[in-house]
Amino acid sequence: MKNVVITGVSGGIGKGIADQLIASGTSVIGIDLHFNEEIKQMAALLSDRLFLYEYDLMDTDHLSELIKRIVSEHGKIGGFVHCAGFDKMFPIHMAKITDIENLWRIHALVPMVIISAISKKQNHDEDTSIVLISSQSAHEGAMGHSAYASAKGALEGYLAPAAAELMEKKIRINAVCLAPVKTSMSGGWMDKMTADELKRLLESYPLGIGEVSDASNLICFLLSRESRFINGQIITADGGHSVRKV
Repeated sequence: MKNVVITGVSGGIGKGIADQLIASGTSVIGIDLHFNEEIKQMAALLSDRLFLYEYDLMDTDHLSELIKRIVSEHGKIGGFVHCAGFDKMFPIHMAKITDIENLWRIHALVPMVIISAISKKQNHDEDTSIVLISSQSAHEGAMGHSAYASAKGALEGYLAPAAAELMEKKIRINAVCLAPVKTSMSGGWMDKMTADELKRLLESYPLGIGEVSDASNLICFLLSRESRFINGQIITADGGHSVRKV
């Protein structure tokens, strides 16, 4: 039974992925700063399938030790998805170094450190699959999201050379570039929009704003053997936004 590590498993996309994987017989190892009651109850009911590790991912110095502990307690890792993260909107002229550093740390540095640990021979299965989550904001004028978007852009730049190196270890790595998906994080900045701004946003997605299942279905496919021929790719799921009529 494959062990898949998911950071941010309490969040919308993370939990959606966990639900699908557990239903398919996969063991899920969730890492989060805090766990909500729903995920705690889920872990209690599925004590042989869902294992929770409370950890502050911003502490990158000890992440490798956490991965080593997970492997010692549950066996080698067969998949990894980095869902943990947050956004903080601010205009460029008001950018604070600490805000930029925190966004880069959680979205770019943390997954790179975890992947480094997983890549060690003793920590991963053959046929391991890793999925990174990028954002459409890295490819368009998402005002106020410059630090968040640049961190996602760094993650995309990491992908191709990492894929070439990891492939020799029988590890695949791909990324999904998502348009807004209905989660608490996206709701945070949508709620700040005026009625006109929100109307324009919604109209720019011909297929609608994404549901959690739109993201989790794609990510679970990339984790599975069905995607064995795909490596080092950025796959966009944006509700038709990039090909809409203009």
